[in-house]
Amino acid sequence: MNHVSEGCVLLMGVSKKAKCLLCITGIAYCMVLLYVLFFRSIGETYPWTYAEYLEAMHNFIPLKSVYVLLTTPVISKWVIMRFIVNFLGNIVLFIPWGILLPFYLKKVQSFKRFIALTTVALFSIETIQIFTMLGSFDIEDIFLNMTGACIGFAGFCVIIKNCALTYSANFQ
Repeated sequence: MNHVSEGCVLLMGVSKKAKCLLCITGIAYCMVLLYVLFFRSIGETYPWTYAEYLEAMHNFIPLKSVYVLLTTPVISKWVIMRFIVNFLGNIVLFIPWGILLPFYLKKVQSFKRFIALTTVALFSIETIQIFTMLGSFDIEDIFLNMTGACIGFAGFCVIIKNCALTYSANFQ
């Protein structure tokens, strides 16, 4: 059974309350995502011109923050905590994306389509952040967000496999 038909089977046996909860969860997640990615930076000021901001707020080098952390001679507890929060936060933030997106868009229940759409979304988010001065363009964020999204997608696959098995066992 492919993912698209399993997804349809998944929602066939779901109660209205569960569908409503899924909808509310999706809306709440979108609100949190919008806040974390864009709105929390509104009102921040920078002592740079727009061109200087663009120059300072980008990272195209994968694992640059890991390299900086490991090669810094004196590392404070604050620096380590900030690194861990950023690293894990970027992963955890997109786990729900990987679970919820395939529920809402059946076409992305294929892993290739999921990866394609998520890649476009993440590059768009990073681009919007830097050009609107609401964040930075960081290739590490894209990789970490994608990791979280893939973990979530794996969770989605486990959910639909278990639900499809339960549905077929109950109705055959």
